[in-house]
Amino acid sequence: MLLEQLVNGLTLGGVYALIALGFTLIFGVLKLMHIAHGDVFMFTGYLVMTLIGIYAHLPFPVLLAAGIAVAAVLGLLTERLAFRPYRQAHEIVPLISGIGVSLILQNAAILLWGPEQHTLAIDWKPADLVIGGLRISGQRIWILGITLGLMLVFNYWILRTRTGRALRATASDPQTAQLMGIPTERMIMLTFVVGSAFAGAASVLVGALYGAIFPSLGFSVGLKAFAATLMGGLGSLSGAVAGGVALGVLEVLTAGFLNVAYQDLVEMTVLILVLLLRPNGLLGKRVEEKL
Repeated sequence: MLLEQLVNGLTLGGVYALIALGFTLIFGVLKLMHIAHGDVFMFTGYLVMTLIGIYAHLPFPVLLAAGIAVAAVLGLLTERLAFRPYRQAHEIVPLISGIGVSLILQNAAILLWGPEQHTLAIDWKPADLVIGGLRISGQRIWILGITLGLMLVFNYWILRTRTGRALRATASDPQTAQLMGIPTERMIMLTFVVGSAFAGAASVLVGALYGAIFPSLGFSVGLKAFAATLMGGLGSLSGAVAGGVALGVLEVLTAGFLNVAYQDLVEMTVLILVLLLRPNGLLGKRVEEKL
């Protein structure tokens, strides 16, 4: 029972970590919270649902790639239309613009698909893993592996590639980076594309886990991912992963051993305690270079 709950918690935590990585990446470069990040996650789920309605029984890898691509395009459009024009304005202006994007996506989802909950029927049922008398969902094991793989690929890209180093230089000092010949505007655009792509991947994985989508899902999941970002350390990529995993495990264990009604209470209580004891988050002080 405990092992199964831990696997469930790690799976959910991995999904939260993917969304939190997008939050952290965009904050690290722009020093601005992308309020609409959770709604990009939600809207991508609806578009994937529509794709399934048109082309039934698409393989899961195709749906995952489609979710990543759709969210990346949404991130690109958000950066070009809602953030780039206000880059030099007072910091409250891009924040309000992000709230506007969030409202647009939520209301567009209601107008296009209605306010009710829909089924996100992803036809993907891998074989379960049986250890002794314990059966662990093969779907959750695969999702855990996919999230881990995406994080490892991202870690290699951000630390080992020329583009990743250019992005980190832009996050550290955009003026100096521009003087060194780094196309900082392109790096900012790439930040939104990559961060939103993580939200797109998470959208398909959550759809495979729970099979449901509704307009306010982006707010609730985005809030959890933001809490994971704060718990791990705002601006710390490794902290985003740690916070997401911790929050997911905490949520599943609370539901399994206490009551599902106490999930939010326990999570927010732990978050407040962490911030009281470590104001910079679990890994905030250990990370000198945030990106």
